Amino acid sequence: MEADKQTLRSEMRRLRTALPDRAERSVRIWDRVCALPAVIEASTVLVFDDIAGEPHTAGFVEWCRAQGKVVAPPEAEVDPTWPDVVIVPGLAFAPSGARIGQGGGWFDRFLAQTRIDCTSIGVCFRPQLVDTVPTEAHDIAVDVVVTD
Repeated sequence: MEADKQTLRSEMRRLRTALPDRAERSVRIWDRVCALPAVIEASTVLVFDDIAGEPHTAGFVEWCRAQGKVVAPPEAEVDPTWPDVVIVPGLAFAPSGARIGQGGGWFDRFLAQTRIDCTSIGVCFRPQLVDTVPTEAHDIAVDVVVTD
């Protein structure tokens, strides 16, 4: 299983880094995320700080704050019961919400402790949406997957 995950991680890292229009794709992702009822109604949002190859988050963070939402990154070490919405990055997602991340397990551990009414939203570029993702018992799926 771990070998399958590593192969998929490597493939997806190469794929997303090669996308020439990540900035435009990011805008389309966040337009869709901002239209989700869970995001519109949320007061508190946990959103990742993007790293190379991920959807750019700065515009979404600005939008959230302009809407009066309190935003925190994972580095803020907020309590898992704090957010109404958690925005989750990933290297690959399946339509079911199964995901594969960087391999550290931070989001899996965090999502396992969130409130039942917290909505987890995975974001990725369309080529990162695959039919299936290898998962193990500790892997936590997201509620919704949004692509460009």
